[in-house]
Amino acid sequence: MTPKPKDLQKPKSTQKPKVNFRYLFRDIVQGFSEARWGDKNLFIKHLSTLDQVELEELDEKYFQIAKDRGLPTLEDTEKRLQEEGLWSKADQGKIKEQELYVESLENTRKQLYLKSEIENTISQIKEAQIKLFQLKRKKDDLVGHTCEKYAAGKLNDFYILRSFYEDEQFKAPLFDSESLDELTKSEMHELIYLYNVKIGGLNDENVQKIILQDFYQPYYPFAENVMNFYNKPLFYLSLLQVKLIVFTRMFKNIFETHSKIPESIRQQPDKIIDWVNAQDKAKEALETLDKDGASTIIGAKEEDYEYLGYKQNPQGKSLSEMLKKKGGRMNMKDLMETMT
Repeated sequence: MTPKPKDLQKPKSTQKPKVNFRYLFRDIVQGFSEARWGDKNLFIKHLSTLDQVELEELDEKYFQIAKDRGLPTLEDTEKRLQEEGLWSKADQGKIKEQELYVESLENTRKQLYLKSEIENTISQIKEAQIKLFQLKRKKDDLVGHTCEKYAAGKLNDFYILRSFYEDEQFKAPLFDSESLDELTKSEMHELIYLYNVKIGGLNDENVQKIILQDFYQPYYPFAENVMNFYNKPLFYLSLLQVKLIVFTRMFKNIFETHSKIPESIRQQPDKIIDWVNAQDKAKEALETLDKDGASTIIGAKEEDYEYLGYKQNPQGKSLSEMLKKKGGRMNMKDLMETMT
């Protein structure tokens, strides 16, 4: 008999809970996360690439089932909404326009090297993403039930079947199809919430932050060989185990090729990537400066130069002093003199 869940209370605080990266690392290596269901321990399996393929097959299957039962597709619903004047091509165009705007901001961010401009663009990206979410939410509220939504709901059931086990060897599923159908909507929501609490903490950002923790650094050399790292072939790994390897190799390469990463950002993956991009783009910009020193980095402030690693020259003259002397602008020759 399946044990019933105790009430799962969502955290009242809006602050993010403190993350224990050692625990997350352990879960990834083990290939599962432990949880409580009633008075019983259960194990949430981390899905693999093969599980993902099965998901795609099931998505197509359930989509067709919904269509055979007469549910409209998203495309059909969009046409109906347009005919009824509830949603227009112009409304859809706003979503597409906003998507392209977010994409253009992300591409712009990769081309920047001034700290002030990077931070300003990050702020613009966040605002644009919120607006995009609001536009999509408005449409989603109008759309209602579709073949796509039916398939997505049935895939949630699959996640439960494939993810929850009574043992860490994954030989005893917590549910079969019959017992899963007996769950109430409330119980299903609680299970999905429990899954999201445990697996949601293993997002890309936190996986990258694991790699940047001091305790993890001794593992860097082993990431070049999957068998040395996990002692099993690549295609038997969970998606999270693959990500851990890929991100480890990425940051290992970054640290080997960039020795002056500021200590203040060494455990912040997004800021490290921004900093590395900034170094590369700044180098390109400096290489285009005129040999006679007539060109300057337009708009650069003291914090921007310091962000790029230009702080104090060998004679001890500070960057701020040199900026003041040069009227607030510095050319390539000046910058070379400030390099430590």
